[in-house]
Formats: sequence, structure tokens, C-alpha cells
Amino acid sequence: MFRSLTRVQIVVDIVIAVALSLLFLAEGVSNGATAVVLLVGFGVILAVRRFAPGPALAASWVLAVVQLIAGLGTQPSNVAILFALYSSAAYGSARLRRIGLASVVVGGIVAAIYLVGFRGEPYVPVSDGRSVGETVQQLAIILIASWGVLGLSWALGRIALANRMSVEEKHSRALAEIEQERSRHEVAVELERSRIARDMHDIVAHSLAVVIAQADGARYARTSDPDAVDRALATIASTSRDALRDVRDVLAQLRHDTDDVSDNDSRDLETLVERMRAAGLDVRFEATTDAADLGESGRLTLYRITREALTNALRHGDKRRPVSVRLDTDGSSTQLTVRNRVQSGGPAVSGGHGLVGMRERAVLSGGTFTAGPDDEEWILVARIPTAHTS
Repeated sequence: MFRSLTRVQIVVDIVIAVALSLLFLAEGVSNGATAVVLLVGFGVILAVRRFAPGPALAASWVLAVVQLIAGLGTQPSNVAILFALYSSAAYGSARLRRIGLASVVVGGIVAAIYLVGFRGEPYVPVSDGRSVGETVQQLAIILIASWGVLGLSWALGRIALANRMSVEEKHSRALAEIEQERSRHEVAVELERSRIARDMHDIVAHSLAVVIAQADGARYARTSDPDAVDRALATIASTSRDALRDVRDVLAQLRHDTDDVSDNDSRDLETLVERMRAAGLDVRFEATTDAADLGESGRLTLYRITREALTNALRHGDKRRPVSVRLDTDGSSTQLTVRNRVQSGGPAVSGGHGLVGMRERAVLSGGTFTAGPDDEEWILVARIPTAHTS
């Protein structure tokens, strides 16, 4: 029944009501005390029409009946009735909208009958020599005019409601799409983290197995081959450093399922390049360094990023143009740069879960990742820090 309005809306409605009331005050005073009371009442309706559209419409009917009983003709303040009908359609409930439409129909009939059938004193029928046909014709004209004026106010309110609902629906749809996209992004990140966790599990399990085997071998060879102990300890130290680095990188993201099967793909980039060439991709591979200094985790990250980049180039790139893959190092990190021509509007240009996964892998390894278009080329740069063994 009551709606919440902003302070600005309340002030605007009150100002409009006061302004119109003052504008019609002189004519209201000239028509007597009843007209002044009606003027005040309709002014209140103007002030509360948006805050309480239902009571405003009901009050309009009450004041209209009082006006009929008092024998007053059409008053300038009756414009408030049009505002009340508009508000019932624009801001009211479905039930109030139906009541407003019924008010248009009934109100038009009552107004037409009153204006045609009565003049002067209240409830004194007109008898001015008009024929029945003329009376009916005049009644029809006034009825159509009344329905037109009242119905137009209600229809404008209904249009305003439809426009507002359309805007709200678009806003809700936009929020839903944003939330859906956010959910898809979160799912993609979690899935990629789970895959990384399985990879890291294999690495850590391998490292611990090596440490255990070397420790047991050193214990048994301690008396017969002292040099073997030193070699075992060196192997244990190197393997433990790599394992510690791997654990530190993925500890927060670890999601492990003992039923998962590890990925045993080759991590040799030359093999990967040859495989992509066999699939029809012209790959120009150039390496000024190798990935040996990256450690097990870094080599895996580099391999997976390269594989994903070449897969995107195969799916979305221009296969008539070669793909450039280059490895460089500055001692502290190894940089992978992949360049390829892209097809306009393809997923490789607009982004996707593949880019999310590659960025996540690089970040979890302590590196950086950037990808984006440059003229007609798509350029991917991943920097993986070198694993220090000292």
C-alpha cells in the first residue's frame, strides 16, 4: 500500500502539490467553501500519489462524490484524479491496476451522465427541450472524451511501469550474467588447481621415494663404500630442495584424490613441437637455453603452458602462418614467448578457461604470465623462475 521514496521524490511531489493548489486557489475561493475543501483534498492526493497510490485513488473517488453531491462542475483541481490514475497503474500492485482501470470505465460513465443529465442545483435534471437523440449523442461524445482523458492517464502509467520493469529486468539479467561469469571463472580456477595438485603429488611422491631409497642405500654402504654416502647425501639434498620448492608452491592449492590417475605425458618440448607439427601446425622452435634449471615443477609448468598455447594456436590461429616458440633465460628465470596469427573473433582473442589455467600455473610457480593481441598477432609470454640448488 505504501512505497518507499527518496527524499528528493518526496520534496518534488510536495512542491508540485503546493504549486498547483496555489495556482487554482483563486478559482476555488470564488466557488465557495466546498470548492476550497476539495482543492485542499486534491492537493493532498497530488502530494501522496506515489507514496500511497491506493489511498490516493480511493480519496479521489470520495472527493469526486462530494463534488457531485455539492453540484459543482468540473474543477481545475480535478487534474489530481488524472495523477492518481497514473500512479495506480505505474506504482500500484496488479490488483490496484485493475481497480484503476475499472475506475476509468465507471468514472467516465458517471462523469458523462452527470454532465449531460444535471445542471445547476444538485440532482436537478436538465430539461432544455433536447430530443432523446440529441441527449444520447451528447452523452456518447462526453463519455468517449471522459474515457479518453481518464484512460490516457492510466495507459501512460501502465507504459511507465512496463518501461521500469524492462530496465529492472535488464539490470537483473546483467547482474546474473556477471555472477554466472564469475562462477565459471571460479570453477575453471578450481579445476585447474586440482589438476596442478595431482601433478605436484606425483612430483613430491617421486622426490620422497628417491630420498628414502638414497638414505637406505647410504646406510647399507656406509662401511664398504664411503664415497657412495657422499653421493647419496648430495642426491638427497638436491631432491629435497626441489621437493620443498614444489610443496611451497602448491600447499595452499593442494586438492588430492588418491583415485586420480597421474598424467604421464612427456615433458620434453622437442617432442611436443614434433607432435604439433604432425598435427598440421607450422612451429618454429628456438631455444637459447634449456629447462633443466627450472626444476621438476618449473619444467612441468613450462611444458603445460607451451602445450596449451600451441593447442590454442592450432584451434583458433591462422594455420597458414607459422607459430614462433622461443625460450630465453637471464639466469634468474626462463621466458617462454609464443607468437601466432589469430582468426578475428576467435576464443583465443577473447580469452577463456585456457588462459585462466595458464596464468594460474605460472603464478603458482612464482612466475608471471601475460597474453594479448598485438595487431594481427596473439603474443603469449610466460616467465618461470629458475630453481636454485645452493
